Amino acid sequence: MKPVAFSYIRFSTPEQRKGDSLRRQTEAAAAWCSRNNVRLDESTTLHDLGKSAYLGEHRKNPDRHALAAFLKLVEGNRVPRGSYLIIESLDRLTREHVRAGLMLLLGLIEAGVRIVQLSPSELVYDERSDEMGLMLAIVELSRGHRESKRKSDLSGPAWRRKKAAAKEGVIVTDRLPAWVKAEGGKLVLIPERAKLVKRIFKMAGSGYGTPSIVAKLNREGVPAIGKTGRWVKGYVGKILRDRRAVGEYQPRTGKKRVPDGEPVKGYFPAVVTEEEFFAARAGAAERGTLRGRLGTQAINVFAGLVKSAREGDGYYMTQRVERGQKHYVMVTSNSQSGSPCWSFPYPAFERSILALLKEVDPREIVVKDRGGNAVMELSGELGTVEGKIAELEAELLAGDVPSLTRVLRTLEERKATIAAKLAEARAKAAHPLAEAWGEYGSLLAALDSAPDPEDARLRMRSALRRIVDDIWLLVVPRKMTRLAAVQIHFKGDGRREYLIYYRPPHHSFAGRKEGRTLAASLMNFGADKAIDLRDPEQAAELAALLTEADLGELETTLEKLTRRRVGG
Repeated sequence: MKPVAFSYIRFSTPEQRKGDSLRRQTEAAAAWCSRNNVRLDESTTLHDLGKSAYLGEHRKNPDRHALAAFLKLVEGNRVPRGSYLIIESLDRLTREHVRAGLMLLLGLIEAGVRIVQLSPSELVYDERSDEMGLMLAIVELSRGHRESKRKSDLSGPAWRRKKAAAKEGVIVTDRLPAWVKAEGGKLVLIPERAKLVKRIFKMAGSGYGTPSIVAKLNREGVPAIGKTGRWVKGYVGKILRDRRAVGEYQPRTGKKRVPDGEPVKGYFPAVVTEEEFFAARAGAAERGTLRGRLGTQAINVFAGLVKSAREGDGYYMTQRVERGQKHYVMVTSNSQSGSPCWSFPYPAFERSILALLKEVDPREIVVKDRGGNAVMELSGELGTVEGKIAELEAELLAGDVPSLTRVLRTLEERKATIAAKLAEARAKAAHPLAEAWGEYGSLLAALDSAPDPEDARLRMRSALRRIVDDIWLLVVPRKMTRLAAVQIHFKGDGRREYLIYYRPPHHSFAGRKEGRTLAASLMNFGADKAIDLRDPEQAAELAALLTEADLGELETTLEKLTRRRVGG
C-alpha cells in the first residue's frame, strides 16, 4: 500500500489568493507525490489562506485553522506513522521564533510524520535526518522569522507616524462611517445621513429598541444607509455602539483589527454629543431584560419590571381570546410549567398604576440620585491613573523594567475597570431621575391623545424603567373579582404600596353590570407599614387577609378614596 501524503498550503495575506501562490503550491505537491509513488490525500484540505505564521496563531483553534486541526489529528494518533506532510518551504509551516519552529518540526517528526520541503531545495525531514539536515532546517526557520520580524519592525514606526498624523487632522483611513465623506482633504458630514443617524440615537434614547427602530424606518420607507442597502437590526445596533458618531477614531492593528492605543478624539465630525450617545446606551441597558418581541401586539409599558410576590418569577403580558373578544392579561412565567397563573387584566393594572404614580412627589424619591457626582468622581480617578501610567511609561526607558512593567500592568487593569464604571455612570447621568420623572408626567398627560401611540408608549416604558427598580404583584382571586396588592420600589429611594380592585362586566338577574376598577394606597386598609412583598411569608399573610376581607366594604372604601383622589 502506498504511503499517504497531506499537502499544507499557507500564505499570509488575502491579496496572495488573487495571485499564483495557491495554484503553484497545489501543483508542486501533486508533482512530488507522482514522482515518489505516494498517494496524495485530497479529501483532507489543509489550507490556511490569508493567515500569518509569525505569532503562531495558525497553530491554535482547530475549528478555524487547518494546521491546528492537523496537529490535533496527529496528537490523537489519527495520522498514520510514516505519512508525509508536504510544504512548499519551512516558512509556510511557521515563521515563529526559531526555537518554537524547531520544536514544532521535531514534534511532528517524533510523531512519525515526514516533513517534505520543496523549496529552496527538496528535502525530507524525518527520524533519519542527521545534524546537517537539522542545521539546514534551523537556517530556513531563522530566515523566515527574521523576514517577518523585519516587516513588523518597519510597520511599527510607520503606524506610529500614521496615528500622529490622525491627531493633526490628516485623513489616514478610508474606513469612513456611512454618514461621513472626504471633501477637499477634510472629513465632512453627509447632511441627510447625519440627520438620520441623529434621529436613530434619539429614538434609542427615548425607548425604541433596534427591532422597533428598524420596523419604523422600513414602515416610513426611509432610504437605508450602509453596504447592505436595507435596514437590519445588526447595522442599527452597530450605529448605536459606534463611537465614530461622537467623532472618535480608534486606530486598530493586526488582522483581527484590535484597538491600538487611545482613540483620537475629534477626528471625525461628530453627529451626536456625548450626552446623546450615552442616553442611547442607557436606553439599551434599560431594554436588556425585556421579555419577548413587540410584534403587532400592544406594548407593555411595564415589561421586565413586574414580579410575582408568590414565587418571585416575572409577569409578562399575553393576549387571550374569550367569547370572540381579544384582551390582554398579565400572567406569571412559572404558569408555563404548571404553576397557578395568578393572572390580572393588563389594562386595569396599567390605568391604575400610571394614575397612582402621578401622585407621587418626586422630591421624596430622587434624593439619592448621584449620577452626576459619580461621573465626576470616576473621571477624576481615571485621570489620576492615566497620569501614573504616563509617568511609568517614561521611567521604562531607564528604570527597572521588570518591576515597572508589573506595576504598569496593574494600573492598566485598574484603568479598564474604572473606564467601565465611568461608562455606566455616564449612561445613568444621561437620564437623571428628576428628568425621568418630568418626562413621565408629560407622557402620561399625552398618552391617550398622542398622534403616534407606539412612540408614546415606548417612551413611557423607557421613563418607567429609569424611575422604577421593580414592581411586586400579589393577585388574590375572589370569584369574578380580582384583588391585586402592588408594591413599587423606586430607583432613588422609597417605595409605595397600592390595592387594586377589579370586577369585569357581567350579567346578573338584574341585567348587565359594568366592570369596575378602583385603586388606592394599601395603607388605607390598615396594612402593616413594614410589609415587604418580596418576602413570600409576608405576601402569604397579606393574601390570607385579602381572601377573608369583605368585598362589599372594600369596594365602598375604595370608591370613596378614588373619588376623593380624583376630586369627584
